[in-house]
Amino acid sequence: MKRSLKSGSVLAIANLAEMAFPFIRNILLARLLSPHDFGVAISLAMISALVEIGFDFGVPVSAVRYTATDDPRRALATLHTLQLSRAALVGVLVMVMAPLLATIFSSPEATYAYVAVGACAILRGFGNLGVKQAMRDYQYWRNAVTIIMTQLAWTVAVIIAALVSPDYTVMAWGLAASVMASGVTSHLLSRFPWRLGWDKAIADEATAFGKPLVPTGIVNAGLSLGDRVFIGWALGTQALAFYSVIFGTATLPRGAILRFLTNLFVSAFVNRPPDHPSVRKNCARWTLVLSCVAFLYAMGFIFAGTPLLPLLFGKAYAASSYLMSLIGLNLFVKFLYQLPSPVALAQGRSKLMLTCTVFSILALGVGAAAALIEPSIEVFVLALTMAEVLAVLRIAMISVRTLGYSAGQVTMALLGPMAAICVAIAVSLAFPALPLIDWLLLGGALAAAGLIFYALMAHVFIEPLKPALVKQTLSGFLNRRAVAASEEQ
Repeated sequence: MKRSLKSGSVLAIANLAEMAFPFIRNILLARLLSPHDFGVAISLAMISALVEIGFDFGVPVSAVRYTATDDPRRALATLHTLQLSRAALVGVLVMVMAPLLATIFSSPEATYAYVAVGACAILRGFGNLGVKQAMRDYQYWRNAVTIIMTQLAWTVAVIIAALVSPDYTVMAWGLAASVMASGVTSHLLSRFPWRLGWDKAIADEATAFGKPLVPTGIVNAGLSLGDRVFIGWALGTQALAFYSVIFGTATLPRGAILRFLTNLFVSAFVNRPPDHPSVRKNCARWTLVLSCVAFLYAMGFIFAGTPLLPLLFGKAYAASSYLMSLIGLNLFVKFLYQLPSPVALAQGRSKLMLTCTVFSILALGVGAAAALIEPSIEVFVLALTMAEVLAVLRIAMISVRTLGYSAGQVTMALLGPMAAICVAIAVSLAFPALPLIDWLLLGGALAAAGLIFYALMAHVFIEPLKPALVKQTLSGFLNRRAVAASEEQ
């Protein structure tokens, strides 16, 4: 058990590395490259991510899924063949499309860099799936070390290349280094040698499992990166660099936070009939926690992000308080898209999750249409956010009608925080040159008002906040502070 927990903690560190290293790379490249070269470099990494997400065939998952009676060597050999075939197909496709990609991103000089992205996709097919297979036996550390080494090599190669020749090709060098590091590390850490083979039964099962994942992957790729592809095509690589810095920073921890919260609450709804009394109570708790976390996250981005972004990435990436406030509202709404998730997942209502996905796609289309009429990042974000506000209100109505959520609480959880964020939007429009200290004071006031608002929600919908309970909580907190202070002395 201890060994499993230790190995699992290494995997958590690897997941953290997957967030931290891209953030570090973006900061350094924004400082070292021109906005145009940085935008082209982002497009290279974006295409690499698109093909990996969009053409996910589930082969690594199959390496963990095969039954205990299967021979690992025979199963892995077949899966390696499938993996290499998929990589070759995807890589050749990207290489053939390289001139088109260069045209889409208005960077014909980078055609060979897009060809290099396709070559890296092919090389990725030579990785050893043994590090994935080991997770079946709760040996997560092999895969974790592979992930960490991949990100580390990518970052180091990008930095060295940028210092030698600061242009968009640094991303191609970084991708190549990451693929080689992943391949070498996976071969060194795998318990089984890499080889090709074929077992029809295993291949058929893996193919049957992987086929449905492809359309899902394409949709996920479009949702996660479709906005950046559109910005790069419609507004140019400099706009892509600017947009990616802001939205990339805004959304980087959001996915990890949502996964943690959702996994935490799903267990509260599992094995309980929809009419069980605990379902409604846990729905109330989930609504409060999700809305509160989303609000504080949005407030932190709006008011702390406004001065921090140009400090980290440079003055070229300074965004107006109006744009930051719009993005903050968008972040809040994207959190609340997950309102039905834990209940729907626990009760197997996958159609509701599909509805959320459809609304996301429609909202992206509305933003794209508005930006085609009036080419501007602000217009794109405004139209996208307004469409997503309407979508999340519809999702909330469905959740109330079908999943046992409280209409009053959901209404408060949505409209109250959005009203506070709209105050920030209104102030940013009325006073575009508001001094930083006044902007931060406004943020502090809105955040404090929000906490009072959530305390009221907890009192009404979760459990009455009796004076004795509040006094006991404060007393316990002060006593802990006093004990900590005496121990320090």
